[in-house]
Amino acid sequence: MDFATYLASNIPLFCISIVMLFISVRNLKIRKWESILFIIFTALVLYLSIVVAMETLAKNTGNVILGTIFTSTGYIVRPILLFIFVLLANMGRKKTKLFYLLCFIPIGINALICLFPLFFGVPGLSTIFFSYKALEDGTAIFVRGGFLNYFPHLISVIYLGLLVYISTVHFQGKHRRDGFVLLFCVFFIAITVVTEVLTRRSDLLNIVCEICAMVNYIFIMSVNTSRDVLTQLYDRRTYYEDSARYHSSINGVIQIDMNGLKYLNDNFGHAVGDEALVNVASIFTDSIDKQTMCAYRLSGDEFLVLMIDGKEESLNKTAQLIREKVDASPYSAAIGTFFIPPKSDITFEEAMHKAEELMYEDKENYYADKEHDRRRLTK
Repeated sequence: MDFATYLASNIPLFCISIVMLFISVRNLKIRKWESILFIIFTALVLYLSIVVAMETLAKNTGNVILGTIFTSTGYIVRPILLFIFVLLANMGRKKTKLFYLLCFIPIGINALICLFPLFFGVPGLSTIFFSYKALEDGTAIFVRGGFLNYFPHLISVIYLGLLVYISTVHFQGKHRRDGFVLLFCVFFIAITVVTEVLTRRSDLLNIVCEICAMVNYIFIMSVNTSRDVLTQLYDRRTYYEDSARYHSSINGVIQIDMNGLKYLNDNFGHAVGDEALVNVASIFTDSIDKQTMCAYRLSGDEFLVLMIDGKEESLNKTAQLIREKVDASPYSAAIGTFFIPPKSDITFEEAMHKAEELMYEDKENYYADKEHDRRRLTK
């Protein structure tokens, strides 16, 4: 395969890769680690296209060493692509030591095993995995060894399983788009891996992975537009969409308004005020029942939690938990809660109004308390 043939056969891959690199570099300062992972991902996909070309060249020229080197590195890189996909899918979520062990140990073991064929002087190491056999006509053939030849595919299956698990986590709550996109990617990558095993091809995963990465990246960008930049809660526009979509199913409201944010901004600077907003927002994220509730930042220091087809006990428990966590922090917030009983004539708009009244009542009680010096300060 000459250079011109290589370029012609990979034009779709190059086009998608150029777009991915352009988007990633453009967003490097805004979303540093996410963009870096996408750049590495694209570079590895392009390298795998080179691996396929070099394998063909090695077979045509009978260069056993060249074929062995590129096939070995190709087997190493392919599971790494899915490993990076796992990291991207889990971006922004807390990662445990177990998560890192499940991610790094398989690719480490796979890398060691895939290096076996490079030890030409050790009998048996090449043949139990794969080898290239030179023919009398000056060409070479790829010889598939024993079960170890399928080990990189097994590692890929492990990462696909992790992706399925992560997608199920994304399915929590009412915003399940993240999960659908991940399952979409997992399905097509899995079909590609199976197809390559059955047809003994190695050029399909490149383009499919890059397409899935591009779809995932574009989706991540679209999801980010539905969240408040500072707190990462859903924004006001998403609140309007959700209140319209689930209008008849919303049966619980928690209205929240911070106390003393203006004082923090005026006396300590907006950076301290922003830090307060982020910390308080994290309390909402950790406290709500993600199966039935969504948290929003409507404006400045105004927050809202909507409950969809939930129970009154759950709503009250969540409101109490939020109050306790806020009280245990250096900040303060007024909270108003209202539950719409089953078969009630109370509308969503009325529930919002009643929750707002209770919130302002709570705020007035807070400022009327002589123990408060009008505002609570950060430590």
